[in-house]
Amino acid sequence: MIKVVIFDFDGTLFDTKYDLARSVNILLKECSLNELPVEEIYKNIGNGADILISKSFGIYGVSPPENSIERFLNIYDKEKLKYTKPFDGIVDVLEKLYKEKILYIITNKDEKNSLEILSYFSLENYFKRVIGRDTFGIKKPDNRLIEIVKNFENVNNDEIVIVGDSEVDLTFGKNNNIKVILVTWGGMSDIEYLKSLKPDYIVNNPDEIIELFSKNYI
Repeated sequence: MIKVVIFDFDGTLFDTKYDLARSVNILLKECSLNELPVEEIYKNIGNGADILISKSFGIYGVSPPENSIERFLNIYDKEKLKYTKPFDGIVDVLEKLYKEKILYIITNKDEKNSLEILSYFSLENYFKRVIGRDTFGIKKPDNRLIEIVKNFENVNNDEIVIVGDSEVDLTFGKNNNIKVILVTWGGMSDIEYLKSLKPDYIVNNPDEIIELFSKNYI
């Protein structure tokens, strides 16, 4: 039986992509570079701010300046709630799962911004713990993050399921022999490519997550 559900953040629980892309473009403009199409930036969300910034500057064939990650996070801190919101139906999923499962977030976003977004929408209490890229200094798909959860909750791998929208989440699950529910609504990933990686489950709307549990498919 599944006891712990680990959610990704960006593209799974929250539609954050436009605020992230706007923040990248503000940083690029500060560095005398042209803004990128937001769709180009979306492709690089999910691996942490360091990869997002490195790949965005890399499009212009240059390396990010020193302190660019810190500057990006400062910009994003001011911009993160302009357009960000939970995906439709997600709150209902959390409400139902919270009654029966232990809910975690493991994200390559920093913990502070993740918690502030959760708090803004009054969703922080659904989660036992939020683990960001800076919480323990390690990012998905590092296996040590699963070991941390297992030690906290005294559970085995087969009592955990991961819900995410990216190749990072699929790798995270497969490396740990943990089933993954791939969500298709994030708008940042090549879904056909992700389907070719053979996720355990694919859901096209949040209600289908509840259906998987209610019908004992998981």
